[in-house]
Amino acid sequence: MNILYNELLVAGAVVFALLILNALFVAAEFSLVKLRYTRFNSESVDRAKEKAAVAKMLENLGQTLNVIRLGATICTVGLGFVFVPILLDILGGDNWEQTDGRLAMVVTLSFAIAVALRFTVGELVPRALALQHPVRTLKASAWLVFLSGFCFSPFLSLLNFGTKWLLRLFRIELSHHTEVLDVEAQIRSLVSDGEELPLLAEKIMNNVIAMRKRVAQDILLPRNQIQYFDLQDSIEENLELAKTSGHTRFPLCDGDLDNCVGVIHIKDLFRFRGDFTQIDLNKFKRNILRFSVDEPLENVLPRFLARRLHFALLVDEFGGTVGAITLENVLEELVGEIQDEFDREESLIRSVNESIFYIDGLAPVHDVSEAIGVEITSEEVSTFGGYITSELGEMPKLNEMVRLGRLEIVVSRIDERRIISTVVTVLKEDDEDDENGDAL
Repeated sequence: MNILYNELLVAGAVVFALLILNALFVAAEFSLVKLRYTRFNSESVDRAKEKAAVAKMLENLGQTLNVIRLGATICTVGLGFVFVPILLDILGGDNWEQTDGRLAMVVTLSFAIAVALRFTVGELVPRALALQHPVRTLKASAWLVFLSGFCFSPFLSLLNFGTKWLLRLFRIELSHHTEVLDVEAQIRSLVSDGEELPLLAEKIMNNVIAMRKRVAQDILLPRNQIQYFDLQDSIEENLELAKTSGHTRFPLCDGDLDNCVGVIHIKDLFRFRGDFTQIDLNKFKRNILRFSVDEPLENVLPRFLARRLHFALLVDEFGGTVGAITLENVLEELVGEIQDEFDREESLIRSVNESIFYIDGLAPVHDVSEAIGVEITSEEVSTFGGYITSELGEMPKLNEMVRLGRLEIVVSRIDERRIISTVVTVLKEDDEDDENGDAL
């Protein structure tokens, strides 16, 4: 009897330890999601990052979540195995090869108890604690995550290799990592208080997550499409430009866009009382905002709002103007297309069927990629026309057909400087493989 009591005591201690470890893993996971995505308190985030281990976890969120989930899984499996000998002793099962199915029943019951304990004590309780006190919880569990990452590193590398091989086997794009959906689901649980999100709120939330990966260059208006007031032109010429273009804001430049001195709002000119031919545009200019082409959109939006400006130029590393961006462009990344009564209804991407598309040369590359279902990546250009020219290394000819990966592109309209419109046929993956095989 004493032997059984001692065994139960030791087993109970092991169960308690595994539950505590599992609780720490779960608490760490939800604390990370809370701090990383909800930004509930920037001061709290800064305080959490004061600890080096916490800062490292936040910066490498994907890898950290893999470590945490593997640790929680190991704890659950460990609980199941610990309960097997406990239940066998309690039920008096000394013979492991009984034919009455008792061992199978004991194993099933053991893992059922392990899952129940893990779900209640090791999941719900630490989750609630983490959501209420994420900073304290993360600091308390950081040591375990860091130690587990060191210990699990070889095993995780093997699992990642197997995962990539399995995804390739089923022809699943590696860029669509499974953890993204998991993180999004957890974010929904954090912001919806258990209620189903309205469709608009869900759309905006998904767009917020997607915007984290985008930079200003992804939505810029190219330099050759920017209309501006030139100090070297007469006031009549500048006003005629404003009349024909229909825009309300114009960069004010001295010769070209690289010498931009401010922004003119057409409303300020209409308020002028006097002879329009005597207007000094320098007296009406407003400050011009500039962003680097690789500035993240999540940084662009707060700077627009803080400066109370709606228009900015994008510059390269040498200070040259590459394009322009507006507050409306950024907001459209969150809420979708914004149109007023003066906007044209023309779409930059139109589908004929599921494999043929009419695509404007100014269509953003990431919008084209989403619309046609083919991954297109380019760090040098932001428009589809620019992507084609960049890949070819030259301007294509009118009605020329080019092949870029799975895309068969016919250039239907061009001018001297850019591709205006294209007809794109998306080929099946088998067709691309056949062409690659023929080329070899």
